[in-house]
Amino acid sequence: MENIVMFSIGLIIFILYMVGYLIMVKKANEMQEKKIKNDPELTASYRKVDSIDMDGMGNYGRFPKGKLGKKK
Repeated sequence: MENIVMFSIGLIIFILYMVGYLIMVKKANEMQEKKIKNDPELTASYRKVDSIDMDGMGNYGRFPKGKLGKKK
């Protein structure tokens, strides 16, 4: 009987802890999204989509390699 009571108390504490943790993560995520939307420096880069840059490494493939020929 005592084991069931102790398990129940522990389970209740664990569930309350997890619910509080998930609420905290959700609020932090909402605050971060709101901060990104209101920051003029960050929104320009997030809104700009580059459809040619498929790998996400930058636009290095678009730059010419240089002039072909002999090096001096």
